[in-house]
Amino acid sequence: MTTEQLNYNDMSAKPSGMVDHLSDAQWAKVAPLLTQHMHYPPSEVISRRGDFLDHSLLLLDGLIARSVPSGQRARNTFVALQFPGEFVDLHAFPLKRLDHDVVSLADTRVAIVAHEPLRELLNGDVELARKLWLMTLVDASIHRHWVMRNSAMRALARVANFLSEFDARMSAAFGMERQCLPFSLRQTDIADATGLTSVHVSRTLRELREHGCCTVAGGKLLIHDREGLHKVGMFEAAYLYVPQSEMAP
Repeated sequence: MTTEQLNYNDMSAKPSGMVDHLSDAQWAKVAPLLTQHMHYPPSEVISRRGDFLDHSLLLLDGLIARSVPSGQRARNTFVALQFPGEFVDLHAFPLKRLDHDVVSLADTRVAIVAHEPLRELLNGDVELARKLWLMTLVDASIHRHWVMRNSAMRALARVANFLSEFDARMSAAFGMERQCLPFSLRQTDIADATGLTSVHVSRTLRELREHGCCTVAGGKLLIHDREGLHKVGMFEAAYLYVPQSEMAP
């Protein structure tokens, strides 16, 4: 873990991603509060469940999981992923203690916003408070979809749906759809996110490749047929509430 001080100019440009729910004027109020950033290597626990938190994180680069132990062979279950341009743990602002670990899944860089100056800012700006609340509601919407996907979908559809969501959220982070996306997840990570075994994940990835939908290899997700992948995964992106300006053609 490394730490670096930031100044306003470092964060004056609003990142792409879910944070685009904020207007430029609202971002200009939040950016000065992001006075520090930290870098984490892959597989590092950033915060542990039950820790007292007086700050929240904005993910700038990398990938983060919210993880809870499942009690099965010391295996963890991922209950959420966070992508660049998303607040990782904004719900820690009112809760102070989380019920899950926050873990880096790639080389990860986050900006830190302390809760006390954020509280002072929001006390004087009801609309900004509403927008940050909206982001926590989007997290809840995605969580509900994960519950449905992991309980109601068969393995092939489940993994296809997961990869479709990964594609949509990472594309939002880039500000446009891309055919080739960085993919730091291992098969065990996909298994932890979908409630499957690694063997089952390997089989479904092979099927998706043979169907001509996508290929996961060499740290990349290659999208060959986005429409076909969505069809296999029964994927509809409405639950993600992606800011429309983020999906440029």
